[in-house]
Amino acid sequence: MVQDFPLNIDIFALFIFLGTVQGIFLSLFFLSGNNRRVKANVYLGLLLLAASIISFDILISYTNFMFHVIYLVDASEPFNFLIGPTFFLYIAAKLDETRIKKVYYHFIPFFIYLAYSVLFLVQSAESKYNSYLDQYHPEMQFVPVTTLGFEDPLYLKSVVNELTVLSIAVYLVFAVIILYRTSRVEKHNEKRKKLFSLLWIDVSLMAFILAVLIFVKLSFTHDLGDYMIITAVTVFIYSISFKVVRESIFFHKGNFEPKYSKSVLDEESKSRIVEKITACMENDKPFLNNSFSMQDLAKKIAVSPNYLSQVINEKLQLSFTEMVSKYRIEEAKKILLDPYSNDTVEGVGYSVGYSSKSTFHSAFKKFTGQTPAEYKASANN
Repeated sequence: MVQDFPLNIDIFALFIFLGTVQGIFLSLFFLSGNNRRVKANVYLGLLLLAASIISFDILISYTNFMFHVIYLVDASEPFNFLIGPTFFLYIAAKLDETRIKKVYYHFIPFFIYLAYSVLFLVQSAESKYNSYLDQYHPEMQFVPVTTLGFEDPLYLKSVVNELTVLSIAVYLVFAVIILYRTSRVEKHNEKRKKLFSLLWIDVSLMAFILAVLIFVKLSFTHDLGDYMIITAVTVFIYSISFKVVRESIFFHKGNFEPKYSKSVLDEESKSRIVEKITACMENDKPFLNNSFSMQDLAKKIAVSPNYLSQVINEKLQLSFTEMVSKYRIEEAKKILLDPYSNDTVEGVGYSVGYSSKSTFHSAFKKFTGQTPAEYKASANN
């Protein structure tokens, strides 16, 4: 077998290499430390890891380095079936991670193909060598090989490209549906508007990757155009890197100064403001209005919004949104425990100031560790 085929190093190889390294580092970032406690980070980390493994496979194939590690031929194929599911789960978890339940069935195709690929893994080096030539160097002469006769009994390998396109397309449609439906039913604040915009960009990039994948597989009879696909994937990886850097506090001016270092508010004034906040929230319950804002509260208790924000942060150890959620959830718990209340769970959420069922569920579980229905059931029991 030819083992010293000259390496093909060009601008695409360099671009793919940098994208692969970037993807690996990003996947480790999302899957390590406190980051992995957020479901969306876990799914995004798995997506980037799968993309990086596929990218590495294409890199060593494109550069002809595969001749030196011929046993790795097609080793990344099972990871094709992680791209669609992890992307959809990432989008869904970003919108509301309480929706993410029983996700194991999304990974069934991956594990099935992983087990099936063992049949090719045990084949001879000559068989893998011929498979690599068929994909990237069909002009070269194949070597004689005695096949074991069961490398693709179900012909799944012969249609793996079609199955990959189908998997990504189906999950992309699911992602579009859940993103569109959620954006229609929610009343957006600025943070949610920004989130939806970023997620639509991610969906657009994945649609672009799918379009490139379809174009390449229709235009090339072998895998000679895979470098185009992985170039599109690399663009997606770099877009994620850009978002991580842009959101990092390290690059934001003034983030390393004490937040309220220039405030002239003394401790006695802070305590009086806390008393005003408590009295207003408990007696008037302005938080029941779903459009309730910090400016509304500041006006009610005659305090500047800046001082109000400082007191909530420093004395209550909460953000304004967290404080409002806390009061809303306490009010919701009272309604859920009221034996004379006929409100549905969704109705309870609306009555305490939430504009969507999903936001109410997410906030309730954050503060109580249970969904509203679970809380009511456990209380009744």
